[in-house]
Amino acid sequence: MFLQETYKMFARPYAFFAMLVVIILTLLFGFSFAMEGNEYYTSFFNTFNKGVEFEGNLINGNLFAYQLFHALWLFIPFLVVFVTGGMISEEKNEGTLRLVLSKPISKTAFFTARFIAAKLFVFLLVLLMAVLGLGLGLAIFGSGELLAFENGKFIVLSSDEVLIRFAAAYGYYFLVLITVASLSMFFSVLYNNSVKAIMASASVILILYFISSLEIPFFESAKPFLFTTYFSSWSQLFVENINWMNLMFDVIVLVVHILVFYVLAVTIFNKKEIYE
Repeated sequence: MFLQETYKMFARPYAFFAMLVVIILTLLFGFSFAMEGNEYYTSFFNTFNKGVEFEGNLINGNLFAYQLFHALWLFIPFLVVFVTGGMISEEKNEGTLRLVLSKPISKTAFFTARFIAAKLFVFLLVLLMAVLGLGLGLAIFGSGELLAFENGKFIVLSSDEVLIRFAAAYGYYFLVLITVASLSMFFSVLYNNSVKAIMASASVILILYFISSLEIPFFESAKPFLFTTYFSSWSQLFVENINWMNLMFDVIVLVVHILVFYVLAVTIFNKKEIYE
């Protein structure tokens, strides 16, 4: 069943469209990085302290992958919503779900197979980011130390160490996108119209992220319970001393949200009348 649902997902043009968008954005960013990267960082250093010098290959593949991550991390979740938001609602709207569920299969098994297919899409999307970011970056710009700027200061990471940091960052970001996919699939079950499901998912993400970003005491108590608060925690893997306890807490919060969205979606899917 999983293979069948995976085939059906990639038979729809949305998944390939999302990946094509990532490829185009990466190529555009790569062109800009190659043309303006060196000049930008020279002026950036002078902003902090004139005469700052960096020996070695500053404009390298590791820096390209790092900056690409910063450029895309808030945009990719909406591509995930665009693809996964219609995975259930589209078939309900077209009336094909009745035919699918007329076979001897439980609704839970059907939804779980489609949920796993969504995970596979997210995995391939993150893998594409890694291949285009690190793979293409290292091939074109070469390797070297990563000069990162996090929490108001520069961090220099060796070329060997930074690969481990990237692996952890991509793994964490995969969890973030799975949380987004879980939310959008919940709305896909809730609504019979894929446009409504996609709009509801995107709206929730925008509103919660806006609240997470506000430095207002009124919202401080709510922030730890919002999954959007942990969207950018991947960047903490590029600081000098990683706070693993904080990262583990972030991971736990995301996993809890995934489970909650999954259980709610399955419960509604099993009880809701979908044959109309």
